[in-house]
Amino acid sequence: MSRISTLWAISLISLISSVSPSIFATEIVDNKINYDLNEIYPDNPSINSHLIRNISKETQPKYVIEFQAKSSSKWIISINRQSIFWVKDLPSAAIATTKLAIILNSPDFDPNQIEPLVVGGEYIGKYKDTVLFRIPKSDVLNPSLNLTQWINNLRVAVGAEPMTLVEAQKQMYQLAVTNEKIDGIASWYGPYFQGRQTASGEQFEQQDFTAAHPSLPFDTYLKVTNQQNGRSVVVRINDRGPYVGERNLDLSHAAAIALNSDEVGVVPITATVLSPLR
Repeated sequence: MSRISTLWAISLISLISSVSPSIFATEIVDNKINYDLNEIYPDNPSINSHLIRNISKETQPKYVIEFQAKSSSKWIISINRQSIFWVKDLPSAAIATTKLAIILNSPDFDPNQIEPLVVGGEYIGKYKDTVLFRIPKSDVLNPSLNLTQWINNLRVAVGAEPMTLVEAQKQMYQLAVTNEKIDGIASWYGPYFQGRQTASGEQFEQQDFTAAHPSLPFDTYLKVTNQQNGRSVVVRINDRGPYVGERNLDLSHAAAIALNSDEVGVVPITATVLSPLR
């Protein structure tokens, strides 16, 4: 096995005892890597020393955090041998592993505070005010679905209930339900329009959660529920249409799949308008 594909298990004791004041120091792929704990909580060094004192008392951590190279640009982070998410490079893998080892094994760790958030075009997994990982929108076709999956991987691994897709979307976009509802019919559009310009000026991406509506403002968020099966998804209006019959919404292919309406094509829906919390 090549050295780059070696699985590196980061125990809490080795994190604390490696080098002072560094928390992580080892030789990987013939390079000396040294990470200062202040990279993890740069704004509050006192938290770092507090965490070190608490963690150093533990000889058998509840959560063992590991990372493994699948390729030069894909490093898998796992918790107790369960794959959680991936990052692009070794430094990011080392820092993410160290953060998780400290946070998850802290005495006051609360798994219910693991949440998704969208900030400046980046899809973020966070614990309280600490960023655990980032997903740039340009890296994946459906970032909100990707973020939901990673958040739920993490939550399940530490014993918290997974979030539903709609719960995660409302949290990440900071949305609240309003009293404005639309009952009607929704169809979907996909491959033929892939990459074409929408009425908002964006390129249509059939794998993202978007929709077309005749008149709602662009960037309006709707919680769309399939009346036939109760399944829901949050979509963002970025196009105009549909222009067939009495249909109210034209969903992206990904949204139709989430509602399990992609095979039947047209379904009765209830769409609830969502508004920003702030």
